[in-house]
Amino acid sequence: MTGSVCTRCGKPRIVVKTYEEKVETSTVTYTITECSDPDCQKQVNKTLLTEKKKRQFIKDEQVKREDARRKIIEDKKAEREAEKE
Repeated sequence: MTGSVCTRCGKPRIVVKTYEEKVETSTVTYTITECSDPDCQKQVNKTLLTEKKKRQFIKDEQVKREDARRKIIEDKKAEREAEKE
């Protein structure tokens, strides 16, 4: 038992996986926990997946806007150079 409780239902969380990773000179221990209620955990996973998709969509849109902005800047530079000639 980790001592933590599910933020959705309040039941205790259980440790699913623990692993260590070296980060420079330190060792970081990761502990993955889940709700002890499988139905609740399914809902949590569903919510997390929805949020992940939403964040990815926002990131993709941001990249598109940055690319469009760069293209506009490049086009304006090309126009100015063409006018100088």
